[in-house]
Amino acid sequence: MSTAMAQILVVATNPEALDPMSQLWRSGYDIQFANGFDAAVRMLERMGPDLLVSEVRLGSYNALHLVIRSHRTHPKMRSILVDRAHDPVTEVDAIREGAVYLVQPTGEELIAYIARLLAESTPQRRWPRKQLLEGLDARVARRPARVVELSYGGMRLELQPSGRIPSRFQMTIPRFDMVVRARPIWTQYTSAGSLSCGAELSEGNPKTLALWRHFVDSVQDAPQPPTH
Repeated sequence: MSTAMAQILVVATNPEALDPMSQLWRSGYDIQFANGFDAAVRMLERMGPDLLVSEVRLGSYNALHLVIRSHRTHPKMRSILVDRAHDPVTEVDAIREGAVYLVQPTGEELIAYIARLLAESTPQRRWPRKQLLEGLDARVARRPARVVELSYGGMRLELQPSGRIPSRFQMTIPRFDMVVRARPIWTQYTSAGSLSCGAELSEGNPKTLALWRHFVDSVQDAPQPPTH
């Protein structure tokens, strides 16, 4: 999805106070602005943005209300909620609703997250994904995890919902002596209560990238159902 095609709805009650959001107007995206919750609801009734970027506190409302309302009407729209101070309850609720929760991001960080979410929403993927039948035991930032999907560019993980996932982390797969650096693209809760995380490699070492590709090729994926 190119920047010219992507439409972003920005919601805030005081946009001048949100420096990171002000940089979006120079980012090349189609930016639409709603001054508060009610204005956002009206705009969502007549438009279908690719991404919602909202200040968490919208007067007597919370941006999570927008996210929840949009699940039925805009199921493909991704959401980023920007908070001025970390609120662990809001963070958990945001992740549960499939939104990205950021605390005082810089303009560059916000634009980087936007680019990643839009790329993740693009129908065509750069690399095929390999689903693992049993998963692989791993450690993410010293936390136990399970790798359930692989590609040349990243992986999908499942973890217990205990604490935040760092913006960059080291993942180790002990069985294969594999260590790579990655960053989360999205997180959401599964029906079983675990935390699912899609992550992309953040490696700059060509040797490590080559080893990762070889590792992906060598791991057996789950058998596909027969076609009739």
